[in-house]
Amino acid sequence: MRYNWENINAEQYSRLITLGEEPTAEDLVWAMTGKTKNQMTVKDVKSFSLGDLTPRLDAITSKTFTVNGTTYAMQDITDLPFGLFVDLAKEGEDLKANLLSVMSYLYRPVINVSRWDRIKLMLIISLAPRVKGKWLLKKLLRLLQSINFQIEDYDPVRCDLRIKDMKQAPASAAHHITTFFLTLSKELQKTTRKSLLQMLTSLKEEMENEITSIKE
Repeated sequence: MRYNWENINAEQYSRLITLGEEPTAEDLVWAMTGKTKNQMTVKDVKSFSLGDLTPRLDAITSKTFTVNGTTYAMQDITDLPFGLFVDLAKEGEDLKANLLSVMSYLYRPVINVSRWDRIKLMLIISLAPRVKGKWLLKKLLRLLQSINFQIEDYDPVRCDLRIKDMKQAPASAAHHITTFFLTLSKELQKTTRKSLLQMLTSLKEEMENEITSIKE
């Protein structure tokens, strides 16, 4: 099989990003197949070849994709549940090791969507990989933005059960999470520091008020 960016999945991508800047041929075989050289057969070696694995972002799969009949869409970051915020901060400390978990937290099943909007959503997902021109891609993105749907409420237990599906997600979705998370993690750190400062300030005021009431 010939492996290239368009046909690899999130699990393969997650192994690729752990290899470092100068991976060996054996490393690349493991990243693509999950097999060591002792597990590879002669037939596997003969059929194995590599194409262009340069990571590229995709405007559609960064927002939605379908795996095993379930359509997933990404969490709206402007409306992030506090529990998800906490879990992302924790998992993000080692994103390479926890990439698939983070994906399962941020990409959750689409629910509460009309039959017509679901058809449009499936059409966008199926057409997107074949779209080359920017004009048509913009049309698809505008169509995607017009669709009304919700995603499942955040539940880390249910999310963890879907990691197997996340392994089959497009590599471009996984790459989107890694690039997105670099920015998000910085914002999380800022927000965490800001929240801590606010908490300490509030605690200080409460203590001062208590001291004042005692004196009185």
